[in-house]
Amino acid sequence: MPMSACLSNSNLLTTPSLRNIHYLSNPQRKSLVVAKQRFQPKRAQLSANIHPLLQEPNADRCVYQIELSVRDYELDQFGVVNNAVYPNYCQHGFNEFLKACTSSSFDKITRSGYSIALCGVSFKFVAPLKSGDRFFMNIKISGWSKTRLFLEHSIVKLPNEEPIMEGSATTVWLDKNYRPMRIPPLTISEVSKWCFGEKSSS
Repeated sequence: MPMSACLSNSNLLTTPSLRNIHYLSNPQRKSLVVAKQRFQPKRAQLSANIHPLLQEPNADRCVYQIELSVRDYELDQFGVVNNAVYPNYCQHGFNEFLKACTSSSFDKITRSGYSIALCGVSFKFVAPLKSGDRFFMNIKISGWSKTRLFLEHSIVKLPNEEPIMEGSATTVWLDKNYRPMRIPPLTISEVSKWCFGEKSSS
C-alpha cells in the first residue's frame, strides 16, 4: 500500500508575500504553504514572481539525474530504507545538481557566509528500497522566485525504473542574519540556462 509523508521545517516559514504562488505544474491551481510568520522582510523586492515550468514536451530538459545505491546502514529493522533517509538522497542530489550545472555548491555557499535552507518538503512513498538496490535520483527545477527554488524529486529503481518515491521541496536562500535574500543573479542565470537554454531577464 502506498504511503505518504509530509515534512516541514517550522523554523523557516513562508511570508505573506507568497500567498499568490501557483503550482508550476498546473498554473491554474493556487497553492500556498500556510504557516505562522516568523520574519517579515522589509524589502518589497522579496515578493515572489514565479518563473513558470517548461511546458511539455520540453519539461524533461529541467531534470538532472544521478545514480545511487542503497547502503546497509540506511536500512531500518524491517530491512528497507528508512523513510528518514530519503530527504538525504534529495539533498545530495540537489547539491550534485548545483555542482554540475552551476558555479555554486552547498560548501561554497556556506563558506561565503550564506546558507540554503529547506522550508517545505513533501514525499509520497510508492515502494521500498532494499540493501544493494541501485536507483536513479531525479531532480527537477520546477520554478523559482527571487528567494526560493522549487524542486521536484523522484526515485526509480534500476534496472526497470520501478517508481519508488515522488516528492517536492522548496529551498530558500538566507543571508548572514538568517533572513531570506535574493538568490544570486549568477545562480538564477545558470539555472535558467539549464531549464530554458537562455539567461533569465530578472
